[in-house]
Amino acid sequence: MQNRGNFTKFIEELKQKCDIVSTISRFISLQRKGKTYWACCPFHHEKTPSFAINEVEQYYHCYGCGESGDVIKFIEKYENLTFMEAVKYLADMAGLKVPEFEGNAQDLKQLKLKSDCLNATALAMNFYKNNLNLPVADKARAYLAKRELDKNIVDYFNIGFSPDWTSLIDYLQKNNVSREVMKTAGLIDVSESGKVYDSFATRLIFPILNSYGDCIGFTARTLEADAKFAKYKNSTQSIIFDKSKTIYNIHSLKQLRKEQNIEYIIICEGTIDVIAMYKAGFKNTVACMGTAITTFHARELKKYADKIILCLDGDEAGQNATYKAIDVLDEQGLEVKVVKLKENLDPDEFLKKYGKESLIQSLNNAEDAIEYKLSSLSNKFNLNDSFQKNKYITNALDIISNLNSNSQKEIYLKYLSKKVNISIDVLRRDLFGSTYKTSTQAIKEELAQEDKFVVRQDGHLKALKFIIASIVHKQPYAMPTINQNLKFKNSNYQNLYDFVVNSNNQNKTYTISSLFDVFEVDENPDIKEIIDYDFSVYPDKEKYFEECYNKITLINLKQKQEELTQKFKTETDLDKRREIANELYKVTKELKTKTEKKQ
Repeated sequence: MQNRGNFTKFIEELKQKCDIVSTISRFISLQRKGKTYWACCPFHHEKTPSFAINEVEQYYHCYGCGESGDVIKFIEKYENLTFMEAVKYLADMAGLKVPEFEGNAQDLKQLKLKSDCLNATALAMNFYKNNLNLPVADKARAYLAKRELDKNIVDYFNIGFSPDWTSLIDYLQKNNVSREVMKTAGLIDVSESGKVYDSFATRLIFPILNSYGDCIGFTARTLEADAKFAKYKNSTQSIIFDKSKTIYNIHSLKQLRKEQNIEYIIICEGTIDVIAMYKAGFKNTVACMGTAITTFHARELKKYADKIILCLDGDEAGQNATYKAIDVLDEQGLEVKVVKLKENLDPDEFLKKYGKESLIQSLNNAEDAIEYKLSSLSNKFNLNDSFQKNKYITNALDIISNLNSNSQKEIYLKYLSKKVNISIDVLRRDLFGSTYKTSTQAIKEELAQEDKFVVRQDGHLKALKFIIASIVHKQPYAMPTINQNLKFKNSNYQNLYDFVVNSNNQNKTYTISSLFDVFEVDENPDIKEIIDYDFSVYPDKEKYFEECYNKITLINLKQKQEELTQKFKTETDLDKRREIANELYKVTKELKTKTEKKQ
């Protein structure tokens, strides 16, 4: 077992071999402008590049969403990996072996288990897929033919069949997969009598792939018309499969993004719907594995497009799911529309009955999310009845009141006014109450308060930030200060300063990238802000640094003067009072000199 020091050296070597520009260029297209490489950010959807890579300092920063990090952090975020998984990913790319030390032994053990599980699911996928051509899979092939899924589509989605309860286990054992790994990967279950069996026995198998094509689990459909158990069965939660973080067909979406700009993403409910949509040419279709859409799903989808069209089932459960999905997606800043298919058909049924062109028309006519909410809600009430109409208005105003801005509220108040044939002014008073007439003034007052805060911050704190940022980013005018033993009350700034000083004392050239190895940047807003500091707003940085430095020096001297004065007043020992008086004299003299110089 090696020590932490060796692992730190390994990380340095790894980052040297995995140059950030050449590594990131494997995933996204980069364009060089001067000393910086630019791209559209892979962590949020955008059309104008704001993702910048500093080749010298070996780190990236997005001026749109604020994401920043080194090459390891990029792989963590882009491929949704843990730190150690990202290290292993890059090490494999660079042909290096990850060393072990006590601190990461458990991480490496988890990595090994995860790798073994992915190997097991990959073997299982191929086993199921090959079975589809055997006589035992007649029912499975007949079902796929009924669904009009041809061989190309079946092969693309790796659809397969489990012939019985034990063949998979025998196959995996022959390929050196242990029962423990099978169980951990969610491939086998144990009966009450202790017998081990294939979790998806005798079912049609749909493999679930992650964003870079690894099989992480399965969803399986029974082929028995009168089955006494659930029609569909998904993999259980495991080290490689988490329903709340899984998006079916995400690997296709990722590939499509490389080929073209994605205008919007369609979200359906089931795997068959996604496959039918893909077959019809709608490759931008995904599903969220029968679970509610989560914040993780929303953030992941936002990497590929900023517009979502929900195409969930039209029954009551589907409507409830759509309602919840709208709120989650909206919170992440996604534009949401809802498509309601004729006769409440699901996409697969609709395509078979009405064809691709009708579906395109339905997508083009997709309803605004809030209008969908208000429209769907109206179907639950008889608007010709005064009592029910009033209940509808109350519920509708509830929906509108939760919108982010008054301008949004105004838009949907107009919609509601037409819907219920009631004056918009009446609805406004119901929504805003007595504050309606002064709402504009309230916003102005709120902004004024923010402006006052900004003005207050422009003093001491702003100067401190500029000083430490200049030092950390090795601005030439700031370098002399690393020999002056500066003290910062902000411990994060002090830690950054000490890091620079120590590196300088050891004659070691550091890069911004190395800060991500020393500090938990994502969990520390102070340090992240300094790493991402924007110097472009200061035309004369050297002059401004001198002003800030003098300002902080004066503030520190005044504080020191006050502390010594207070100490002198309370000290009773004559010798100590004399020492304090001498020190107070020096501080006061220095303060006077600097004040006069400033004037």
